[in-house]
Amino acid sequence: MSEGEGVVRVLSNNSPFSNTKQVYREKLSLPKSELVLSQFSNPWDIVKRIICLVIVTYLLSQAVLMIGFGLILNSLDGIILSFGGLFCSLPLLFIFFWIRRPRLIHIQMAIPDDNGSKTHILPNNETLTTPIPTKFYHHLVKNSGLLDIPPSKKLWLIFSVVLLFSIFIFISLINNSSDLMILLTVLFVIPAWLAGFSIPVFAWWSYSTRNLNLPTTGYKAESTLVAGMICTIPALFINTGANIYFSDVFGIDSPITQFLTLALVAPIGEELCKLGAVWWCKGYIDSPRRGFEIGFTVGLGFAMLENLQYIALSWTGGPLSFTLTSLIRGIGSIPGHAFWTGLTGIGFAYFISKNNRILNNNNQNYEISNWQLIDSKTNEIIETTLKNDKDALPFEDNFSTAVKNVQNLEKNSSKLPKNVIFCTTLAILGHSFWNGSSFVVDHFSNEYISNIAFSTLTSLVWITFLITSLFILGKLILKNVILLPDKMV
Repeated sequence: MSEGEGVVRVLSNNSPFSNTKQVYREKLSLPKSELVLSQFSNPWDIVKRIICLVIVTYLLSQAVLMIGFGLILNSLDGIILSFGGLFCSLPLLFIFFWIRRPRLIHIQMAIPDDNGSKTHILPNNETLTTPIPTKFYHHLVKNSGLLDIPPSKKLWLIFSVVLLFSIFIFISLINNSSDLMILLTVLFVIPAWLAGFSIPVFAWWSYSTRNLNLPTTGYKAESTLVAGMICTIPALFINTGANIYFSDVFGIDSPITQFLTLALVAPIGEELCKLGAVWWCKGYIDSPRRGFEIGFTVGLGFAMLENLQYIALSWTGGPLSFTLTSLIRGIGSIPGHAFWTGLTGIGFAYFISKNNRILNNNNQNYEISNWQLIDSKTNEIIETTLKNDKDALPFEDNFSTAVKNVQNLEKNSSKLPKNVIFCTTLAILGHSFWNGSSFVVDHFSNEYISNIAFSTLTSLVWITFLITSLFILGKLILKNVILLPDKMV
């Protein structure tokens, strides 16, 4: 062990620290800012945690809805409904906060020091022995490791296999509806539902994270996704209340009621609720590009919880209905929510920067900013926050390069809007056009086209047009997002 080197030991957040002061001779202290930590890649861990979290959040939203409408009824039935919702929400809240509990890391360090000791007593009847005298330090920090999520190609492959197997079951049921096939279908429903509502969201999340090239901590990314889930609760109140109101005016089965709810109330209410979620995550926004990332992730969180219900209801129409719904929402509705709210995030980033209220949390809560994500099989670095300064140019070359970069930036600057009101309005209009046009085409094709196959084909053609347009627009947005500044002082 040479001068300056030391032994670093990292323990998980499950280690007990109740007797830390009694066992350790050294008290807990703050780590130095230059400390670099590494973690093995475990991309499926966040997938399992988020799936559990979105199910709990969905059940919690239904319980909160019961409480709200029970209070509105203002009767004995309303009181019973509210107490029922409260009774159901308490254990769900406990599970929610348990899943979202802070992840902590216990760092133990032995640094060479002539005045130190070669033996250090640790808890759990452990002892650390070093070949030379060392001073012992230990720190308790929040786990600010990098976001670790599976590659989008692998996720899309899983999603495709699920849909292909669903089509296989549909064809098999038509040709042979035996007890064995019915049992296979029943066993397939739950895993297919889990994959159908979640895997496309993770695929888009992975795609955006890797393409924006902004190192993001797992805790912040997960918090942003959860904020998108939670903002569905007020949106659910708005949509349900509006639907009840319009049903009283135009009738519950009136197409006017459905059109106004889908094309007017839902886009305005949902996009404003998602704007509120972006505002809640304002402490993570340090640039317009980061603002797009936050908005995109909020939109994905919103879409995931919404998708859970749509995919579950699609099984009432059988495997074919599940396949079509999952495909349309996976490549259409989910990225639509994400891109619309991403625009809102850009406008909000410029808004808070102009008002000098950008809050950068990189150095708060004693987080360690330098991390490395390592492949557990090859020990190769997958991603790191460290910057390589080996290829630094001399001052003159740096200056000339900077001038050229500024000139290129002026020529190729982003064409995206910067006003938060205008960006949110664009998000509402895009959302409204998607919902409203889909309803109108579907309604009139079913109403005036007697051939069911032709009316279904008409709706599918229009959905294909919307998805194609969204892909073209999304590609254009991403192209301009890359040109946005990644830092703003």
